[in-house]
Amino acid sequence: MSATTAIGIDLGGTNLRVARVENIGGEETPVLAAEHREKVADARDPESIVERLGTAVEALSDGDNTLPVGVGIAAMLRGHEGMVANSPHLRWRDTPFGDMMRARLPGRPISVINDVNAVTYGEYACGAGRGVDNIVAVFFGTGIGGGAVIHGTLLEGANNCAAEIGHTKVVLSPTARLCACGLRGCVEAYAGGNALLQRVAEDVAAGVSTSAAHHAGDEPINPGHIDRAAHEGDGYAVALWNEIAPLCGLVLANVVTFLNPDRLIIGGGVMSRTPALQKLVIQHMRKLANPPALEGLLVAAAALGDDAGLIGSALLGHRGQAAPGTASGTSV
Repeated sequence: MSATTAIGIDLGGTNLRVARVENIGGEETPVLAAEHREKVADARDPESIVERLGTAVEALSDGDNTLPVGVGIAAMLRGHEGMVANSPHLRWRDTPFGDMMRARLPGRPISVINDVNAVTYGEYACGAGRGVDNIVAVFFGTGIGGGAVIHGTLLEGANNCAAEIGHTKVVLSPTARLCACGLRGCVEAYAGGNALLQRVAEDVAAGVSTSAAHHAGDEPINPGHIDRAAHEGDGYAVALWNEIAPLCGLVLANVVTFLNPDRLIIGGGVMSRTPALQKLVIQHMRKLANPPALEGLLVAAAALGDDAGLIGSALLGHRGQAAPGTASGTSV
């Protein structure tokens, strides 16, 4: 097996994906040469997940038990050894995931990376961030995650939890909405996909009328239905977007002001389905950010789709940027 090959893993609250990624480190774009995919389902305890991952890694390694492994996990990490401080979607806390993976796959370099950091690095190296040295990426999905590459280096922070953008506080009140992290007022509690859909479902159950329900038909209302309703002038949808857009725009403006990236990359299932909301968010960001930080800033859509996490994890695993002593920090 070529030295330009690594195993990338994308472990979220819903899906578990493992891929053998080739063409790493060269001028060609990395490719997924083989992939295993399954649902996380109910067997999501750490022991079961580690065994399932180990089996998939071995099957995809084509007999080479020295291939490095990068694991992008939907979790807040603590330190650089792969300790999961909190994974709300997997329901793990204080779990020595990295050590468990090393015990299951002895002899391999194992890197554990926050899933959005992995996606961010994939976009930086091979996607919408290619060609520049400074990017910030924010993904609005099940939750809200962020990552940054500054001067070509993934931003990790002292405790490996830098760029947890989704847990930036935007509402300071004892009655602020409760986030999955356990605190109140995070932007994820207002604009993350799970929180947003829960709120709309509660409002509709309480008697709120919105044409989003008509667009949904027999399906549960999703962000795309709300966006369509807002575009048509539906009062409830317009008010909801007018509440949420300034909160998201404020967070993005602060990140742009702090880090002054060449590119701000936006992705995730929520924003990709809500062009009206995204337009409002970017308008608020541009009004609130420090003007010099906006000079030359390009706002770009994420380019690698669902494969970004696999590619980024494999790249970081191969390059050792998330190995013990050096590594990488939440979810979509």
